[in-house]
Amino acid sequence: MTVYLADVAPLRPDLPWKPLTIPGSGPPVELVRLEIDPADGSSTSLVRFPPGWRRPGAGHYLCGEEFVVLEGRLTVSGVAYGPGERGWIRSAVTRIDSRSEAGALALAWFSGVPAWVDGDTGTPPEPSGGRTRLLTVPVPDAGLLLRSGSAGETRLYEQAPASFAAAARVLWPAGPGGPRWTALRPGEPVPSGRTGRAFVRIGHSHEREAVAGCPPEPIT
Repeated sequence: MTVYLADVAPLRPDLPWKPLTIPGSGPPVELVRLEIDPADGSSTSLVRFPPGWRRPGAGHYLCGEEFVVLEGRLTVSGVAYGPGERGWIRSAVTRIDSRSEAGALALAWFSGVPAWVDGDTGTPPEPSGGRTRLLTVPVPDAGLLLRSGSAGETRLYEQAPASFAAAARVLWPAGPGGPRWTALRPGEPVPSGRTGRAFVRIGHSHEREAVAGCPPEPIT
């Protein structure tokens, strides 16, 4: 795993945003690549959707996507996601009429290379869109399991544990001072002062130091 930015405040105005045209959509979004795994193409990025962004046609990705909206509102296949809401869309699930009327900011993780394919797969979108209201859903003491599989798991905690046995990616969607995302190595302590609910993805087994330079272009 190559980490480009290990600790990020997504609302900072000086992040290295780059324009990107998502296939079948417009106008272009802006993207900050946070990390990418050269082995399988999985990646985590911040994506800023401009007002009026739309992808009206049907299509699908060849990998799964898990995302959290941090600002604004994003609609995918009739499901509207607002601030603090998480979505999970499996690979090969048809998406239709994706849009953001007033703009949105989201943290997005793809489980592989995000190759877009036009057309209906015959696998309809889930009515709920995998939506979870991270700020209000009840959370047990051990954390709420949201997803598990070969690519690891995601859990929601009322407060993040002091550390994690495996590499972890932690998002505080509504912490003091705004959202915060951090990449942690196995056993690395969670930074002090991080309070509030924590959305955690666990499962990376290979880590490298952050590299210099700009990340590669992402969504194809």
